[in-house]
Amino acid sequence: MARWSERGSQNGRKLGSFQPSEMIAAVAALALLAGLVGAGAYMFSHARSGKRVDLLVGADVTGSVHMQSRKQMFGVLDETVAEVLPQGSHVEIWSFDVNAHKFADLVPVRPEDLWPTEDEVMALHPTSWGTFPAVAFKEMVREVSADQSQGEPAAILMLTDGEDENPRTTVEEAKKLAQISSLKAVWFCGVTSRNGFRSELERRLMPIFGNRLIVTGRQDAAEGLQRLRLLLESPNKAK
Repeated sequence: MARWSERGSQNGRKLGSFQPSEMIAAVAALALLAGLVGAGAYMFSHARSGKRVDLLVGADVTGSVHMQSRKQMFGVLDETVAEVLPQGSHVEIWSFDVNAHKFADLVPVRPEDLWPTEDEVMALHPTSWGTFPAVAFKEMVREVSADQSQGEPAAILMLTDGEDENPRTTVEEAKKLAQISSLKAVWFCGVTSRNGFRSELERRLMPIFGNRLIVTGRQDAAEGLQRLRLLLESPNKAK
């Protein structure tokens, strides 16, 4: 299930401070953990089978998305990598505000592989004003088209509160994306209902993407993760 929780450092006493009885308990716990990790690794490898996907991630770095929300949104990306993306899938990450900047094109084996890039993006505090998802979509049109020419499906994950200073341009770029049959899903994750962000986003983009569009907020991210899984497993949309 998708958890809206930030990555945290693991706390605990240092091994050198354990008493003998504590040491025995710790060794037993480590043995149990090793067994669980082995079983988890087996399940992990089988749960992520299937045709690899290019996941294009756009991260809203404007001032309206605070650090706590950024951490929570990237936590959903981490779970997408851990639970949904087939092994060998690419993850491409852009930040966006008034411009889009590409940070990485990785093939993560585990979510931790993304953490340095995620931390770099989360630390951004642009001085320019305005949120323009269209600048990320414009970059993604080229990438999704290239993926289709290589026979690779793609999906988009937009980590944003849903604010859009130029919805008309977003709609124009969305229509270009929707024409690419290998695009499996477009997920807007973290969208708020304040100021009508969520309802307006759904109203504008649902007629364009149809059932390929996923819009979730804080309470239904787990549902979004499940819908993404089903869309990635479904046949490509006919042209």
